[in-house]
Amino acid sequence: MAREVTHEANGPRQLDEDDLEEQGGTAFLCACGLSDNTPYCDGSHNATADEEDDAVYKYEDDDDENPRHEIEEVTYADE
Repeated sequence: MAREVTHEANGPRQLDEDDLEEQGGTAFLCACGLSDNTPYCDGSHNATADEEDDAVYKYEDDDDENPRHEIEEVTYADE
């Protein structure tokens, strides 16, 4: 499975003790790109559990009924 993920950040975010305190002392960082609480995991990756291995998906935040759409390929703007 593959996913198109659009990131708007343009640099790293440093985590400090205050960040860990806000997360209850333990922080899990999002690796799927779907969290609404980035850079922290909010469990959104559970939506990917039934993805097919040979498919490419795009997740749309503005489509609550069907947030996942299978796409043919990822096309980049500079291509």
